[in-house]
Amino acid sequence: MRCALVVLCVGLQAQVGHAQEVPDGVYSAASGPVELCGLTAPDVAALRGEAERSTSLSHMPIDSDRFELFADADHAHQLVFTLPGEAAYPAASCRRVYEEDGSLRMERSLRCGAGRAECDALFLEFQELDASLTRELRGR
Repeated sequence: MRCALVVLCVGLQAQVGHAQEVPDGVYSAASGPVELCGLTAPDVAALRGEAERSTSLSHMPIDSDRFELFADADHAHQLVFTLPGEAAYPAASCRRVYEEDGSLRMERSLRCGAGRAECDALFLEFQELDASLTRELRGR
């Protein structure tokens, strides 16, 4: 099963509870090319190759044996790939942070080729990461 998860965290108000499940309405059928962070490829593996060749994204070293990160110069676009061995492999997620009407906003898209449970767990993990960033940016 391939799923695409799209979540808009408008106004940086993302919050998640630990026992929360991902609502069905968040999913959409994922067929055809993967389009994340301005890159397009037939699948997640090919998208990773596109990120490697991209002139707008650079590989960013992170301390993780689960994920690989590519980002643009101001980190407004962050593209994360799961590594082999990760339960939700193959998956890629793009987080875009932008300003609109004087407010900082965030948008995340996720393309996951693993099973529903594994994709849900990854989605919730990224949602918690986004909520943590929100708290940090707000100084809480």
